[in-house]
Amino acid sequence: MASYHLDCASGIAGDMFLGACLDLGMPLDVVAEAVASLGLPGVAVESRKASRGGFAGTRFRVLLDGRPLEGPDPEEAGPGAAVDSSGAAREHAHEHRHDHEHGHEHEHGHDHEHVHGHEHGQKHEHGHEHDHGHEHDHDHVHSHDHEHDHGHGDSRDLAQIRTLLARSGLRPPVRERALRLFSRLGEAEAKAHAMPLDRVHFHEVGAVDSIVDLVGAAAAIEHLAPERLTCGPVNVGSGRVKTDHGHLPVPAPATAELLQGVPIYGGPGGELTTPTGAVLLAELVDAFVELPPLVLEITGYGLGRKDLPMQPNALRLLRGRPSGLPAAPATAEVAVVECEVDDLAGEGFGFLMERLLAAGALDVYFTPLVMKKSRPGILVSMLCRRPQLEQLAGILLVESGSLGCRYHMAARFEAERDSLEVETAFGKVRIKRGRLAGRVLAAAPEYEDCRRLALAAGVPWRDVYRAALAALPA
Repeated sequence: MASYHLDCASGIAGDMFLGACLDLGMPLDVVAEAVASLGLPGVAVESRKASRGGFAGTRFRVLLDGRPLEGPDPEEAGPGAAVDSSGAAREHAHEHRHDHEHGHEHEHGHDHEHVHGHEHGQKHEHGHEHDHGHEHDHDHVHSHDHEHDHGHGDSRDLAQIRTLLARSGLRPPVRERALRLFSRLGEAEAKAHAMPLDRVHFHEVGAVDSIVDLVGAAAAIEHLAPERLTCGPVNVGSGRVKTDHGHLPVPAPATAELLQGVPIYGGPGGELTTPTGAVLLAELVDAFVELPPLVLEITGYGLGRKDLPMQPNALRLLRGRPSGLPAAPATAEVAVVECEVDDLAGEGFGFLMERLLAAGALDVYFTPLVMKKSRPGILVSMLCRRPQLEQLAGILLVESGSLGCRYHMAARFEAERDSLEVETAFGKVRIKRGRLAGRVLAAAPEYEDCRRLALAAGVPWRDVYRAALAALPA
């Protein structure tokens, strides 16, 4: 298995991520088949080689009835001929550009509409057009003419997107990951604008191109199956963006919500990291670190729509294998949440722990203590990621009956983690492992697997546990 690292020096958008995956050699069919399973009529995807700022890479686009949804790229001046996978010429029917005017002094870089009506493009619609003086050959064009009861409306709510995914022919892991991406983006938008989740209409995410971007990204991750995906600091851009809520600074509210806990910086060029790109980072990246030691195998570049004047408008994706060199563990940020409880039945503590862990807490533990007036009590401690802090703190207060809890953010070193399945005389057992620079630090069979097999075989739990450890490969 390979490790991957994202370099977001020019930000990230969904089309750039898919372009980078394709540039590494992923077949376009991975995305095309996922899109076909959605049953969206007239939708196609294409990839082609292009260049930005002197760097060659891959441009990914979504087509509707044979035309790019965001309009032709700047180098395709006027109606231009595209070549499909059979080599036949296909004329673009667009007689005009789809460049949105924003009415403010920063021209923004990406050509989708933002969630909930932001009018800054989101496929790297950078306002500096450069003629590279070469033609771009279309490597593939996949068309899908499936009928579906959804049209190509400008917005859908989360319930409609869930229905679309449920009715699709996506493989379960891809469908579940896509649903997590949509849900997380919807939650960020709802929180940023203080509205219920069911009232959020995805003007960007409900649009066909963004549905393709997120579903395509879910399919790409399933295909690439990274052992680990890391990312360096993320360039969010600069300036202000025109939205339904007025002119707002970059990063836009939902983008900022999704990037909590992520190292970011700003730079010229307008909005460089979109909400779609931000949710991919929040959901898919294992750790935000500088480039880790790798034996580099290949590098892919996913291109945005336009040229940036100061740097290549490209997302870089590196693939490699661990070099075997010693490396410091990845540094991550966690929230440490605590409260004292002295009036909860013992069983209630067990239920509290189950609720918190099921909702995404990284760890929960209890410490006995003596409170004021010599009352015995329990210190409840929980670790979680920043995006889950508010939700988990609410569960902690509701289930414990505490009137408040405190928290602080802490950095922690994290070893790499993976899991594998081993065969024992009792059946298959999953084993969790911690590793540092390729060396296994610890291995622990899954308790529930050992419990289930021990009950089925009528043997002590420790027998299954020991058999699983003995089955580990050397």
